[in-house]
Amino acid sequence: MHLFIFVQAAIAFVIGISSLYAVYYILNRYLSRNMGITEANTSFAALQVGVILSTALMISSVVGPGLNAIRFVNQNSFEFMNILYSLGYVSLFVFIGVLFTLLVIAGGVFTFFQLTHVNEWEEIKKNNVAIAIISAALIVGLAIIMKDHVAGICEALIPYPEVVGVR
Repeated sequence: MHLFIFVQAAIAFVIGISSLYAVYYILNRYLSRNMGITEANTSFAALQVGVILSTALMISSVVGPGLNAIRFVNQNSFEFMNILYSLGYVSLFVFIGVLFTLLVIAGGVFTFFQLTHVNEWEEIKKNNVAIAIISAALIVGLAIIMKDHVAGICEALIPYPEVVGVR
């Protein structure tokens, strides 16, 4: 049982580091190409902090259901097919977590930037740190609001047995 706890911690670490890097890489590549924002910009760094924190919040919400899926599928025995089946659930949940992270970031930024009378991208290019911090706070706030819902989606996909006669 103690080995299982260490395996779970290792899986959570791998999920976390790979997801954080993937979202960081996607954001940097997109903003560098399409917005002309460079990494030598303090306001861009502040925005990246918000993205990384929101990614961590969203991914942390899918780690629990992923580990629950591993426990549920492998409760009777550790057979190779059960392990593959449970890793399939974990992969699906990571995909859902990254997808919702990107949707929260893109949807939140797009909506917020449309509601204001300021061109936030231009201000971030000009190194306006205040705009970047407000944008980062918006992204983190949306991630805090959405993380439990994303966890609920993943938890609903685990094939728990039906409980009959509970009233």
